[in-house]
Amino acid sequence: MTTYAVQAMVDLAEKPTGTIVSLREIASRQGIKVKYLEQIFMKLTHAGLVKSKKGPGGGYSLRRPVNAIKIGDIMEAVGESRAPVRCLVTEHDRNCSRLDHCVVRPYWKRMKETIDQFLDSSTLYDIIQDKKKMHNHNLAE
Repeated sequence: MTTYAVQAMVDLAEKPTGTIVSLREIASRQGIKVKYLEQIFMKLTHAGLVKSKKGPGGGYSLRRPVNAIKIGDIMEAVGESRAPVRCLVTEHDRNCSRLDHCVVRPYWKRMKETIDQFLDSSTLYDIIQDKKKMHNHNLAE
């Protein structure tokens, strides 16, 4: 769900500030089913990342500036775990008998810290800038 949520948010972020975009438009451009986007946008709205406008001409817009919406925010909004392994989702994983003496778990924890740092420092703005660089690079070839 994170992949589609980020794609949809980038789609919104590329529009001028305050532009209302329908889920049909996003679905068409991103190749995502409208019904699936409805589920995603309900979560994004609840998390305060987007705002909705009802009725004719309705749709969604970003609630915050593009440089203030972190990829980690989007991931959390849709309920995805950042943990690379299940035993890090909760401190007390009842499904792992090795939890108390696992020699690998500290490495997984360090990986999760790196992932968290990346997700909490990367914004929609960063993705858009990278996309522009790629586009300009491709034009230059």
